[in-house]
Amino acid sequence: MNELKTCYPVSEKAKAHTYINSATYDAMYKQSIEQPDVFWGEQAKEFIDWYQPWDSVSKVDLKNSEINWFSGAKLNVSYNCIDRHLATKANDTAIIFEGDDPSDDLKVTYQELHDHVCRFANLLKERGVQKGDRVCIYMPMIPEVGYAMLACARIGAIHSVVFGGFSTESIKARVLDAECKVIITADESVRGGKHIPLKLNVDAAVADCPDVHSVIVVTRTGGDVPWNDKVDINYADAVANLPTVCEPEVMDAEDPLFILYTSGSTGTPKGVVHTCGGYILYAAMTHKYVFDYREGEVYWCTADLWLDHGSFLYFLRPIS
Repeated sequence: MNELKTCYPVSEKAKAHTYINSATYDAMYKQSIEQPDVFWGEQAKEFIDWYQPWDSVSKVDLKNSEINWFSGAKLNVSYNCIDRHLATKANDTAIIFEGDDPSDDLKVTYQELHDHVCRFANLLKERGVQKGDRVCIYMPMIPEVGYAMLACARIGAIHSVVFGGFSTESIKARVLDAECKVIITADESVRGGKHIPLKLNVDAAVADCPDVHSVIVVTRTGGDVPWNDKVDINYADAVANLPTVCEPEVMDAEDPLFILYTSGSTGTPKGVVHTCGGYILYAAMTHKYVFDYREGEVYWCTADLWLDHGSFLYFLRPIS
């Protein structure tokens, strides 16, 4: 079958604007192949703030399926996405939310983002979530989903985003496999004017997940949903009086950051673990160079979190 391909010429103005031209790309690629540790070490110093440098950039043993990046290094992803920008960007817009209804929108500054994330992180700690614990996130595309991911990263919890269109069985399979004890969801989501019963789906899943002790519920539509006081927590009420300070957990570069499951369309969903150091570096680099992002520009995330996890979570100007 012949593929239809259309090539669009790059304007001279665009060429002059871009970070990388052909010569720069070729030089970077050559170094990444011939001197990978030098290349990635330089990028890590440029893009990421570290609490402690690495002992080695990479250790690769494909025979034993062992790959490590920045062994011995310490960092926190939430700090890199938020805190280090507060000195100069506290009042700048970090997130622009556009709801299903065009009149439903919101702008969140870096300072507001920091405060929301810290309150959410403190709520998770109140519910007994500690470093290494797994948290399932089954939510609509609303600002709180970003707060939730960054809150988990802040305290060292491992989050697992489940696409908001997946079924009860899909939620249950992932919660059981990851051994999640907390689920973050919303009463409902809205797509094309249609309300989707997220809380009801979670309730049905939790019935077969005995280890889940907390379901944190964000109000999206105000829809009438069943409530279990022993398990369910109203997000807005729970965080209202919590402090806006939560010191970031110092994480190893190879500590898990999140688990993202395959679709399960051809078999049992498989959880893919992404670690802190290598993931945030690659996300930051690709955001800068692939999107050619410049200070003050607006990045539009058109995908669901399940599909575009990295870009949404780490677009928060980690390029300094």
